[in-house]
Amino acid sequence: MQFRFTASALATLVATATASNATGPFALHITGKTNTSIDGYAAACHAGAAIEGLCYSSGSDPTVPGSVTQFYYNYTSYNSDTGEPSQPGWLTYLLSVGSSNGTLSIPSAVQLIPNFASNVFTALIYPSVEDGTAVYYHPENGTVYLSGGYDDSHFNATYPLPVPTLGNLTNFHLCYQFTGGYYYQSIAWVSTSPPHNPSCQPVDLSIKQIS
Repeated sequence: MQFRFTASALATLVATATASNATGPFALHITGKTNTSIDGYAAACHAGAAIEGLCYSSGSDPTVPGSVTQFYYNYTSYNSDTGEPSQPGWLTYLLSVGSSNGTLSIPSAVQLIPNFASNVFTALIYPSVEDGTAVYYHPENGTVYLSGGYDDSHFNATYPLPVPTLGNLTNFHLCYQFTGGYYYQSIAWVSTSPPHNPSCQPVDLSIKQIS
């Protein structure tokens, strides 16, 4: 399905996209932490008007140009000595949309959307780049992670010294869930264990070069 944007909306999205640089395309490899039968790739799946989810697609390494299994890593600066992107950045996807000038590719970013009645945050892809959830990845193996921030599990009236942190977190899960307006098996982030959704299985999400 194609979606149509006004000229001003498209101009705004293109202007936002030029504010950062991108590397890719690459695949997002999904592998189970406890269920070894999970070994596939993230695929953009329709979740609403100009909204996509990160659905699970089993099978081999995607190679088709312009595929729904191809993503990018956007960043605002880089290491001038190594050329490597400075982190954190955003996982992005080129969304094909219809306009009066034909089909355009609109950069869109992955956001982890909270559900305040659950600890499961659905991954959704929205147009625009820099509104995405900031993520890091390990240069050695491509594993995507988030900074855990403060560990508040023992906070009280006394100022904590040293300040406790949670370190790097890889809390991605594969869940049957409402992904936007549709029910899919798709990627989510679980803020605390166990997940409120019993179908969720822990997975690693990693950047993988397309062969």
